[in-house]
Amino acid sequence: MYDIAHIGMVISDTERSREFYQQVLGCETVESYQDERVRLTFLRAGGQIIELIQYMQAPAAERLAGVVDHIAFRVPDMDTAWQRLKEQQVTILFEEPRIVGNKKILFFSGPDKERLEFVQEMR
Repeated sequence: MYDIAHIGMVISDTERSREFYQQVLGCETVESYQDERVRLTFLRAGGQIIELIQYMQAPAAERLAGVVDHIAFRVPDMDTAWQRLKEQQVTILFEEPRIVGNKKILFFSGPDKERLEFVQEMR
């Protein structure tokens, strides 16, 4: 079995997305690379890596949900995480968190309309 190395997402503005993921989700930049074709930024999110991909020669096409539908982040306290999204004026896709089985979930959008999710395990 293979471990996931990272989740790659095409974005339109590296600085805007990096700032969002750092300020809103607490991610840390661990590596960057750029050439004439592409700009890559790798962010640590807990034990995982998110790769932001900005193509330099052609604008990113508008994407609907596809192969990668969303990235989910574990949160210890949904109410605190939800309040932080509202304070940061992030687009929230639910009016309030929902309970699904033994989890509390909330979907929201990143700067390129990528779908993101907070998940709180309920005990």
